[in-house]
Amino acid sequence: MQDESSLSDRQKMILKAIVDSHIESGEPVSSKLLSEKLPVTLSSASIRNVMADLEKLGYLEQPHTSAGRIPSSKGYRTYVNELMNGYFLSKSEQTELDLMTSKRLIGIDGLLKNAAEIVSRITDYTALTVKPRHRRVLVLNFKCLPMNDFGILMVMQTSVGIVKTRFVETGFKVSEEISVRIEECLNKFLTGVSIENVDTKLISKMEKDLSVYTPLLVPVMRAFMEEIGTLNGGELRMEGVNRMLKYPEYSNLDNLKGLLGVLEKKDYILNVVSSAQNDAINVYIGPESNEENLKGTSLVFKTVTENNIPVAAIGVIGPCRMDYSKVISTVDYLTDKISDAIKNENSVDNNINDHRKE
Repeated sequence: MQDESSLSDRQKMILKAIVDSHIESGEPVSSKLLSEKLPVTLSSASIRNVMADLEKLGYLEQPHTSAGRIPSSKGYRTYVNELMNGYFLSKSEQTELDLMTSKRLIGIDGLLKNAAEIVSRITDYTALTVKPRHRRVLVLNFKCLPMNDFGILMVMQTSVGIVKTRFVETGFKVSEEISVRIEECLNKFLTGVSIENVDTKLISKMEKDLSVYTPLLVPVMRAFMEEIGTLNGGELRMEGVNRMLKYPEYSNLDNLKGLLGVLEKKDYILNVVSSAQNDAINVYIGPESNEENLKGTSLVFKTVTENNIPVAAIGVIGPCRMDYSKVISTVDYLTDKISDAIKNENSVDNNINDHRKE
């Protein structure tokens, strides 16, 4: 039997044509249709023989008794890894993505806010933005900077190498002196302390330490708990869930309910993204997933890194016959732009810190 890892050029050409055609139409692909699409002239009999061989090798499936074939998960995997053409974002698509990441926003939340909406619109699938789970997170150092008359920028260096920033509205004028007092209090009582150990006794000590500035403690503590809590527990946002309804794969109510159940519980997606160890494109195709309700669904995502630590991920979820080329190009481009934006933002924050020291 032929080695499954060494397809001939003809087999690869026909497999690619079948996947391209099935992605476009959603229908089984016949030898007659292929004979019209292939870049070389082959008889229908020759094409049928190759299709039969590809089916025996596990690259194709025959959904019913018709002569048409559809790709299997193995066929899609070979297509993604070896055969698909690269997709080049249009000028308007690049402009839209560039505009989103060029805005001066504070922290990863600001950069992710519109990412899912834009990715969903460009790809026409459901988009995801994820904050991965981390082990127990501690803050190693706090910096507080007065940003305007009614707020401070709280910068937290965490034990997992991620810098979290949060603008805290105070409701009254904050001077340099006040921001220093808050910073000193946070570093005195909260560095190296997990959320689980923040209790009423600790809060009382902080109130006593801040004295007349105690009213600031509530918004500051709320910001601290929310930011560090998202790192511990992870977070999943979705955009364009209604787009699933346009694909026949989810016209079956049970299939749709199963998929929505996975997305609602969030655990599977969070665990998969949190286990990603690098910033490469990750592609999970149908049966490759350990989740039964995702057998007809593919997940594509890439992590956004800060100091080589994953701080977020942007992805797309949809039918196995998704347009992988366009999805991968869009996700890859946007995550790289967001990573660059985070680096630039951190450079600005460092410059602010250096100026303050002077």
